[in-house]
Amino acid sequence: MAAPSMVFTARFAASRLGVDLDVIEEMAEQMEPEDGCLSIIDSLDENAASVTGFTRKGLDYLEDLLDERRSDFMKDI
Repeated sequence: MAAPSMVFTARFAASRLGVDLDVIEEMAEQMEPEDGCLSIIDSLDENAASVTGFTRKGLDYLEDLLDERRSDFMKDI
């Protein structure tokens, strides 16, 4: 398997999946780098802000998490 050559921002993921950015950030907390979720920083400053990014595999994983979340929601209705 080839190494990822592209990373998509959480904002992109939210737009692609049709959900709020806050939902994506919440789901990202459940993910590991092996799932395709990364933190991106642009400074060596230890207080630098980071941006959440996802590989293509990460976008697929997010979509699965979102499907599970929707399914669980529908069971509760």
